[in-house]
Amino acid sequence: MPRQLDQLPPDATSLARRMAALEREVRELRAARRMGTATVGTLKVYADDGTTLLGELGPDAGNGGCGLWTRGLQDPINMSGYLSSGQLQFRPVEDGLVAVPASIYYDSDAFQYSDLTLTSGAVNPTDHQALLTLESLFDGTAHASIQGENSSPCSFDVLGVLTASNIAYGQVSITPSGANSPTSINVTGLGLIGSTFYAFATASTAVSGTQVTGVGVSSPTAGGCTVWVTRINTNATFVNWMVIGI
Repeated sequence: MPRQLDQLPPDATSLARRMAALEREVRELRAARRMGTATVGTLKVYADDGTTLLGELGPDAGNGGCGLWTRGLQDPINMSGYLSSGQLQFRPVEDGLVAVPASIYYDSDAFQYSDLTLTSGAVNPTDHQALLTLESLFDGTAHASIQGENSSPCSFDVLGVLTASNIAYGQVSITPSGANSPTSINVTGLGLIGSTFYAFATASTAVSGTQVTGVGVSSPTAGGCTVWVTRINTNATFVNWMVIGI
């Protein structure tokens, strides 16, 4: 009759392999048991330990729809899944309602660029699509562009105030030092981005050409510009100005 000692693996390596295989089988049994008891209509994905819930795909009773939720393995980084380079498409549930699905497209050559493009899709084959492209280049620059497909024009509406780090504008009040004498005031502290700068100015007045005979701007830089006004008297004059860097 064989003894229990004779049934043990002959060496530590064999024993470790047997233990690893046993642990793997236990994890698979746990995962199978959880899948067997999962809610009908819901797909749950567990980690190798068979207990940590990583994701769940199923109906959302509160909103009457469905969704994909990612869960465990989110500490310290709140991220548990990736999509490889490729395209994720969206369209109505009913077939045939749109000719071109909307999409999110990621592409990179892992050397020179990394692009993420969002497209609007199109109802009819001849309709133009709107594209938003977020791009990072190897030279350290980053770009965001909005256009139609095949570089066609695309309108851009801003519901709010548009601001940009290369544009500054404002208003100054200039009191001429004398009649018909060009008088200036310096605009400073702009901190604009760009290498070449252009400035514009116009008087806020209803007597242009009769009392206000001249408005100008000089020496535009990233930091500011000089605004000028000339009039036939010494009344204070408001001048609107703008500086753009490119």
